[in-house]
Amino acid sequence: MATMQALLEKDKERFLNNMSAAKSSAEAVATVEEQYSRILSAYNEKEENERIRNTAVFLTEAVSSAAGFLNCDGESVIWSRSQYRPGVSKPKRSGWFAFFLILGILALIGAGAELIYLTDAFPPSNEMIIGLAVAAAAALCLFLSGVFSARKKEENRQELYAETIPDGEKTYHILLNSVLTMDRILEQVRNEELLAEKKALMEEKDSMKKEDIRLLSDLLESAYAENSEYGRQIISELKFYLHRKNIDVVDYDGSNRDYFELMPSESGGTIRPALVIAGSVLRKGLAAGE
Repeated sequence: MATMQALLEKDKERFLNNMSAAKSSAEAVATVEEQYSRILSAYNEKEENERIRNTAVFLTEAVSSAAGFLNCDGESVIWSRSQYRPGVSKPKRSGWFAFFLILGILALIGAGAELIYLTDAFPPSNEMIIGLAVAAAAALCLFLSGVFSARKKEENRQELYAETIPDGEKTYHILLNSVLTMDRILEQVRNEELLAEKKALMEEKDSMKKEDIRLLSDLLESAYAENSEYGRQIISELKFYLHRKNIDVVDYDGSNRDYFELMPSESGGTIRPALVIAGSVLRKGLAAGE
């Protein structure tokens, strides 16, 4: 009987190929659930015991439902020392900055020279008034250059995206651990079934009357002695009847001497078959042998 572990290991390459094609956690979950379904189908196809089949179904449903944990990704946060540190960005300076700055400097120089030249003129002459106007214009130009060159505080809003790729090997080993656990549970159930079956057989053995066993054994011995078609038909019918009672009709083959009383003879053979139930002898057979 193949175990779930053996079935998974047989299907390992196919599972890893499917996992490598999964580009999201949701696809990985679907791949794992599909693999559980394949294992269960292959396992129960060869299992005859109904209780074990039902147990395999329950176990697979339980672990398969837990596959959803693979799709529990949270927020991915990426930290960097400098490249993406939030802060203030430095915008490019406008061309107007240089224009007004140079113009303001030249105006100040001109106004200063004219004011020095006309300092003694009073009342103010037209030239002095022009000089004061030039100085005021120069101040305005410098102010405008400062306006255009002001640093703007802007938050760095560059967004980063992190893509999570499912790890096929890690997922396979998690899957392997789960089927190993299921195999242990199923083996325990199988042992319980064997013990229950053996107990039922032993109870059936105890309930059978020794007189009935002796009668059936003697009928077989008579049929074995009568080498005819009728004798073979009787043997077949008796074996079928005993099989329905879970009793095995065992012929002598040299390796099962414990089931027989032996009579010295040059040639071996079954004189009366042994009747055995669950490995326990109901009545020993009789055989010719050394």
